Amino acid sequence: MHDDLQAAIESLVEEYDRQVREVHEAHARLSEVTATVSDGDVTVTAGPQGRIDEIVFHPRVYGRLSPTELARAVQQQIARAQAEVAERSHEIMAPLMPEGMDAGDPAAGAFDLGALLPDPPVPPASRRHDRKGRR
Repeated sequence: MHDDLQAAIESLVEEYDRQVREVHEAHARLSEVTATVSDGDVTVTAGPQGRIDEIVFHPRVYGRLSPTELARAVQQQIARAQAEVAERSHEIMAPLMPEGMDAGDPAAGAFDLGALLPDPPVPPASRRHDRKGRR
């Protein structure tokens, strides 16, 4: 009986360690997600969580587009880059999600990575003593 209990505890600890590793690996991968999109006039690079890292304009854009058209092109490329980051982030997180739970949009902070971790093992409760050492 003792050996069975010990084996069960070791199995739980191994499973916990595996899940912690997977969440840490996913967190590292999420911190490296980027997406670059371009329509030929405007190129936008979005980094982790959809943060805009770079916007580049093709030299011809200044004489070809009005300020309103340029603003619209920038907004569209930002939206595309952020959507691509969100999709890649979702792909990273989906395998870690419990069955029936959607990964949502990790880039938008829709969930907490820590929520995926199991509760840490609780040590056995020790007897409580009062200040004088009595039980």
